[in-house]
Amino acid sequence: AIDMWSLGCVVAELFLGWPLYPGSSEYDQIRYISQTQGLPAEHMLNNASKTVKFFYRDRDATYPFWRLKTPEEHEQETKMKSKEARKYIFNCLEDMGQVNVPTDLERGELL
Repeated sequence: AIDMWSLGCVVAELFLGWPLYPGSSEYDQIRYISQTQGLPAEHMLNNASKTVKFFYRDRDATYPFWRLKTPEEHEQETKMKSKEARKYIFNCLEDMGQVNVPTDLERGELL
């Protein structure tokens, strides 16, 4: 068996020439992943052991109940400053298709 998530991250790094999720802390990596992949499923957040370390549950909200803590909230609780380490900031993985695309080549040179 192969870890498809890790393989995908390695392929993305080969394509970009830079790590897809280069976070220097757990919080930064979860923040980057959540930005491109969305929040983890509700049942996963409800049952995970570290959820409250990175996510805030709004008990008065109708849905979704969880949200990622802001960098400021996380820093206030942990005294660890979040730092932006990404070379490319994507809102979805499809955004990667806009990076490193040759635009000045003739049509025949792309083949």
